[in-house]
Amino acid sequence: MSTTSTVRLDDGVREETTRIASEMGLSFNAVMNILARRFNAEKGFPFPVRLTIAQKSVFDLSSDEFDEACKKAVAERNAEPVTDYVTRFDATTGKVMKAYADGRVEYVLD
Repeated sequence: MSTTSTVRLDDGVREETTRIASEMGLSFNAVMNILARRFNAEKGFPFPVRLTIAQKSVFDLSSDEFDEACKKAVAERNAEPVTDYVTRFDATTGKVMKAYADGRVEYVLD
């Protein structure tokens, strides 16, 4: 036995769903049935539904926010370096090297 239901969808959602379903050999109604059955079996959504906090990139920051982020990074930086060496390019040999504080040099790629 089947029942008829009316579903309100945002513009374009039904068309996109129908197109993708068609490529899979399914109808729009089959997709709705699959989703409803899965929802019932899982006793909720079969995927996490939550608000996500959008991560801002440097390009999303205002000038003031960027300045503040730079000041914070400088204030929180580790005064002691965490690496034993600095990676450099040796212009004479054309090789990448590790230059240690004690004067040792180790070429990375021969």
